[in-house]
Amino acid sequence: GGKGINVSRALRNLGENTLATGFIGGYTGAVIRRLLDAEKIPHDFVEIAATTRIGFTLMETEPPRQTAVFEPGHQLQAREVAKLVERVSERLPQCRALALCGSMPCEGFDHLYVDLIRAARQANVPVFLDSYHAPLRHGLAAGPNFLKPNRDEVLNTFGFDVRRPAELQQAGAQLVQAGAQYIFITDGEQPVHVFANGRQYVATPPAIDYVNALGSGDTMVAAFLYGWLRNMPEEELIRFALAAGAVNAAHDMPGYANLAEIKALAPRVHLQRA
Repeated sequence: GGKGINVSRALRNLGENTLATGFIGGYTGAVIRRLLDAEKIPHDFVEIAATTRIGFTLMETEPPRQTAVFEPGHQLQAREVAKLVERVSERLPQCRALALCGSMPCEGFDHLYVDLIRAARQANVPVFLDSYHAPLRHGLAAGPNFLKPNRDEVLNTFGFDVRRPAELQQAGAQLVQAGAQYIFITDGEQPVHVFANGRQYVATPPAIDYVNALGSGDTMVAAFLYGWLRNMPEEELIRFALAAGAVNAAHDMPGYANLAEIKALAPRVHLQRA
């Protein structure tokens, strides 16, 4: 599990070559490696002294809802963080894109995404940042290309409630000012607000038979990168990304992506210029 692994899984399902990386340790880390090997998802993690935490998702069917419970984040050492920056930097010349997903497991290393984004920019590799709180605030300063915060993350990180039109514009302006080319602000089952190349859209995903929304945002990130790397036109790209998130929510496995299902659903994404 984990957001970055979900992105890797979805990209692999779409036929892309990916590499999952990050911090991993202890018994939990060994289990994650075995599971990734079983799924044939390539990985290159930095081994750490601490044990990777476990997150539990409790799923209820009537009414459909989820409750997430996480163990406390593990501690990192400065040399472990430096090792990840070094390892990613070494891989960047062979990469077409870098997705940075999730929060920091502990305090004191909020600069990590800044270092990784700067390394990617130096290698001319575009970056999709999907984070919140301090890692998002600091990461913005380094100029990621693509962003996908949700409503709560925008509210808790910047203080803007995107359900209020004036505050939505303030949030969009602040994120655009950081240099992001595409910004997706999600809000659960509500429409997605998209800021793209100076234009603004309201995108409404189609109704589906809901099964499990876990990982839908991660699948959306993966589908966006898949389409962007293929130079999809702007509106087609937005529809493709949102359709992928909806397809994921119609299946059990987080990070589920099926190209035929996404293409079939994409025309049903309602896209309106704001």
